[in-house]
Amino acid sequence: MRPRRRAARRLAIALLLLAALDRFVPALLARLETARYEDPSTDVRFENSDLFGVGPLVDYLRENPRGQQPRLMFLGNSVTYGYGLTVDQAVPAQAQRLLPSHKVFNVGVNSFEAGSAYLVAKAAISAIDEAYVLSRTDPLADRLMPRLVPVDAADRRTFNLPAEPGPIDRRFVQLLNFWRLYRDSYRLQAALFGTSSRQYLYLNKSRFARALIAPLQAQGQRSAAGPAIAAETPVADVMPGPERLAALRSSGSRMTWAFADLFAAHGRSVALLQLPGYSDWMPEADLADFNRAGHPHVRIIRLRIPLDATFDRLHFTADGARSAAQVLVDERRQFLDRPR
Repeated sequence: MRPRRRAARRLAIALLLLAALDRFVPALLARLETARYEDPSTDVRFENSDLFGVGPLVDYLRENPRGQQPRLMFLGNSVTYGYGLTVDQAVPAQAQRLLPSHKVFNVGVNSFEAGSAYLVAKAAISAIDEAYVLSRTDPLADRLMPRLVPVDAADRRTFNLPAEPGPIDRRFVQLLNFWRLYRDSYRLQAALFGTSSRQYLYLNKSRFARALIAPLQAQGQRSAAGPAIAAETPVADVMPGPERLAALRSSGSRMTWAFADLFAAHGRSVALLQLPGYSDWMPEADLADFNRAGHPHVRIIRLRIPLDATFDRLHFTADGARSAAQVLVDERRQFLDRPR
């Protein structure tokens, strides 16, 4: 009987400690998330391009629709994430340095589909002011998205995503939601590490080796003058009429128009980035009419990227990312100053 009593006593003590700790979770979570998601000197990127961080970030934004600074979100795949680059070398972090008045979020995830980016944007649209979206026409979304962000029934059908959890699963979550350590565990981990604690510990086993290799990689990416990236945002002189707009919509990418409609309806600004070899490019006349109709909320930016700005014809070098960020910030100022 004594071993059982000791076990019961230890369990009771553990439960009391957890109950005591649970009281401090809201304040701790608020402090950690404010430090990660509001400080413009902190670069927000999901550790190891981990999808895990998407849900906690969106939850925070939905609960805090007004930030300390205007918010700018970069959405895309490994190009946006900055594959092969440190967090401060990626395009979003470079843009953060150039726009200290804004808080920039790097929501780049390896192989992130256009549909996944759209669902994140839709879930967080009321809490972001601007977005740059890597343009892709494939209307696909990761099947995990409904577990990360709110997805309505219509979007579940559109992107062929799983149905909502059954009543048993919903009941189980409701029963445990009173326990803050359970309810907010993902958000605590994301705020602390930018990923799950398990993933963070696994990744940091090799931190020392990466620290030795990083200077060599950066040295290999430096160039004397930096690559000459150009941004083109053609705008028609005359507003296209209803028939022309209908023709553009019928012939254009469904995802392009989905982003355009979403941001225009909420009065937010979105720039769809077209990259050579990745995006399906619009004909010049269509692009100009689209940008004229979308101003000032929606535009497509066509990037001209020389080979020396990438290391594999797609992903930026450190110099390429720096040049791309500068070009985007310059284009942003010019476009937003343009009269309607």
